[in-house]
Amino acid sequence: MSGARSWMLYGAAGHTGALIAQHAHERGHRPLLAGRSAPAVTALGEHLDLPHRAVALDDPAALDAALAGVDLVLNAAGPFLHTAAPLAEACLAAGVHYLDIGNELQVFRALYDLDQRARPAGIAIIPGAGFGVVATNCLARYVSDAVGGAQHLEVATRAASAQPGPGGAASMRENLPYGGWIRRAGHLHPHPLGSPATTITFPDGPCRIRPVPTGDLEAAFQATGAPDIIAYSAELDPAAADPRASDPQAAGSRAYRSFGWARATGPGGATAQAWLQTGEAYAFTAAASIRAVEETLTRSLRGAFSPAAAFGADFALTIPDTTRIDTIPAEAAAARR
Repeated sequence: MSGARSWMLYGAAGHTGALIAQHAHERGHRPLLAGRSAPAVTALGEHLDLPHRAVALDDPAALDAALAGVDLVLNAAGPFLHTAAPLAEACLAAGVHYLDIGNELQVFRALYDLDQRARPAGIAIIPGAGFGVVATNCLARYVSDAVGGAQHLEVATRAASAQPGPGGAASMRENLPYGGWIRRAGHLHPHPLGSPATTITFPDGPCRIRPVPTGDLEAAFQATGAPDIIAYSAELDPAAADPRASDPQAAGSRAYRSFGWARATGPGGATAQAWLQTGEAYAFTAAASIRAVEETLTRSLRGAFSPAAAFGADFALTIPDTTRIDTIPAEAAAARR
């Protein structure tokens, strides 16, 4: 796809940023690669033959100058507690769309609070354009619609990664002091972090999950309006994270299977659940974030949105090797393959 309109990828030289830059290049985009480290950004820019510049977020003049020629910023620099606010504020001032791939609850709360400023500025603010939110958010919208508007909503993910980057662990450490949360009666309430554990079924068998205070709590509410929401994450399973540990013949991204899950209960007690099955989680993030860029640049979006609110429940299905499942066969649910 031709990148006719200009956009910036901030944090381009990081683990996930470099994957996004490569994917963007393969799809014909020519984003401005940016980040704090001049040597790293320059090396990546020269390798991909893409424009590049070093930009520090604590240098407002340099940031304003960098945004002068772009229509959108995709932020891949975590922890987003440190990068989202200055970039989003700069985007508001410049009239530039802001997207990121984060999944940090406190950041989502702050970014959604910018909705009333984003509308008159004529820009979209869309956090969570990566696997962790897109997978659950699109499912949440789907199952909520199926029950006529969810009263109670649960979402979960299990990510499989070829080589997990350091950003996720750093973001988790930065956000731990805020403690655990769930949404009840339309408001966030403190909740014991990671407790209690429960078991759900993914397409390849049962899986233990624990409640986690992720941006899903805000994104799912923004997409569905469900007053009661719990977000879960799967307990670490080395075999799921690296399928080659149990299958020496497995190789390549096709060996990795990542999942999303959502279950909605409607006002009358009707329930619906669905699963999203895809491949390696970082590959999904690279593809989903570029699709989000493409969609944002072709739509007239104004305000702060979750991915599903901006692009619809079927957005996740535009990512290669991704399917939505409404029913799991009994034999698949019995045990992990």
